[in-house]
Amino acid sequence: MSSPGKSGSIFYLTQDDRIIIKTVKKSEVKCQVLIRMLPSYYQHVCQYKNSLVTAFLGVHCVKPVGCQKKQTRFIVMGNVFCSEYRIHKRFDLKGSSHGRTTDKPRKEIDETTTLKDLDLNFVLRLEQSWFQELIRYRFCQVACSFILLGFRFVFSCLRVGLNFYVPAFV
Repeated sequence: MSSPGKSGSIFYLTQDDRIIIKTVKKSEVKCQVLIRMLPSYYQHVCQYKNSLVTAFLGVHCVKPVGCQKKQTRFIVMGNVFCSEYRIHKRFDLKGSSHGRTTDKPRKEIDETTTLKDLDLNFVLRLEQSWFQELIRYRFCQVACSFILLGFRFVFSCLRVGLNFYVPAFV
C-alpha cells in the first residue's frame, strides 16, 4: 500500500502494519540530519522506553545496478498506529490550521485515512491518570525536540489513533 504525502514522498506500509517506509528526496536534509542526530536520539529512546517520538529504524539509499536511474533514499520507521486494537480514526495533529484538512472527499474517508487538525470535530476526554501519562510522555517528546533543535529537526506533530470502545452488555 502506498500513498503520496504533501512533500511528494511516498509512504509504504508493511502488510502487518508495523513498519512505514517513506521515500525522501536528496534535497531533504532529513537523512543527513537523522544520521547526525543518532547519538542524541539513541540516548533519548534508551532513557524513555515508552517515548512517543517516532521510532526510526533505518536510513537507506539504493541504486539499481547497471541502471541510469537516480538513487532512491528512504527512511524506515515504526508505525505508531500498529495496535492490538482496531483504530477507527487516525489524526496527524500539528497545532496549525493552515492546510490542515484531509484532501479526500468525505465519502472516501475510511479508517485508514489520516485526518488532520481541522478534521477533529469532537472533544477528547481522558481519564485523569491517562491524561497525566500523556502529558509526561509529551514532555519527553518536547524535551527530545529541544535536544534535536541543534540539528534543525523538530518533532512537531502528535499522531493520535482512536478506538471507539463500545462495552458489551450482558
